[in-house]
Amino acid sequence: MFLRSQIRKKAGKEHPYWSVVETKRLPAGRVAQRQGLYLGEVNDSQRAAGRNGSHNGFQLS
Repeated sequence: MFLRSQIRKKAGKEHPYWSVVETKRLPAGRVAQRQGLYLGEVNDSQRAAGRNGSHNGFQLS
């Protein structure tokens, strides 16, 4: 699993949208990816909370 970002332009501004993607190896050696969870646009305050390791005001250890 990994995070995939997509950049969309709205009104001349770039907006990143995120999704969690799962990679699976299929028979015959093929690789398939599917979107497991769509996170949407992550704003600056959400991004800062993720960097600090906090969620809803609680510090994760």
